[in-house]
Amino acid sequence: MNDTVASQARSSDTPAPLMRPRRTYDAQARKRSKFFRKYGHLLFVVPGFAFFLAFIVYPAVSGFAISLTAWTGVGNDFHFVGLANFQEALSSWPLYRAAWHNLIMFVAILIFQHTVGLFIAVQLNARPRFVEVYRTILFLPVIISLVSTGFIWTLMLSPNIGVINPILHDIGLGFLARSWLSDPNFALGTVIAVQCWNVLGWAIIIYLSGLQNIPEELLQAAEIDGATGWQRFRRVVFPLLSPSFTALTVLTFIGQFRVFDIVYVLTGPIGSPDFETDVLGTLIYRAAFGGSSVSSNDVRMSYGIAIALIVFVAMAIVSTILVRVLRRREIDA
Repeated sequence: MNDTVASQARSSDTPAPLMRPRRTYDAQARKRSKFFRKYGHLLFVVPGFAFFLAFIVYPAVSGFAISLTAWTGVGNDFHFVGLANFQEALSSWPLYRAAWHNLIMFVAILIFQHTVGLFIAVQLNARPRFVEVYRTILFLPVIISLVSTGFIWTLMLSPNIGVINPILHDIGLGFLARSWLSDPNFALGTVIAVQCWNVLGWAIIIYLSGLQNIPEELLQAAEIDGATGWQRFRRVVFPLLSPSFTALTVLTFIGQFRVFDIVYVLTGPIGSPDFETDVLGTLIYRAAFGGSSVSSNDVRMSYGIAIALIVFVAMAIVSTILVRVLRRREIDA
């Protein structure tokens, strides 16, 4: 009995462990929860924003700063020249000649995509049995790198070891055989034809996805009303393909005014023959790195950057106008 009383007395003398008040813990948890609800989304924005600053903003700002100098790309001679590089570029004929070639490529390839690409997409959509197989086959040229595409077509178009000219001879069209990439009258058209082969898959995929999203009920209702196949396509299908038309047009514009690699592989850095296939990409390359010349006097990095900035600003303005005009067309349709 005495032992029990003594043990109870000792236990009562032992201090209880310190416990954090429940109310304080709940208040801190609510404060943290409120903070994350208010600012937590910024944690997901920070990586992308840092990437944007490091790889977009910083190169653009530093590039503009370099374009105001006479830097050749080597050494530390950043002699300030102001806007002289921009004035020289805007007053030089090669810039407008290259831009004209880009414009020709854009218009030709755009027409090809909106006609041939749409036609093939309509045919595939009407025959869905093997659409997956055909879509994969037609999209293969897109996933092949442009450098590989250029090398393949360079070999095929070669007048010595190529297969195009022998095929023309075999089918009785030998009078058409020529040195396709060296003939000034056919070089640009040949480059455009190669690019048409390369980008056709994009047009088919974009239009096919648009066709598959058109409600079948609309086509059935138009058929019940007595509309012919052409009327259904013109009055129902094509207006609903306006988003696909807009996307393909803008992507083609951006792609053709920044094209470089396939032109470089097919006709070299000077757009042979005699600059007939020279585009803005090859012009910038020659200005910044000297092109095929090894003379240091031809290397003008600051001048090349100035041309690149002019092209970038022009593309941004035209792309914005193009998107607004085409979006307005979508609303009207």
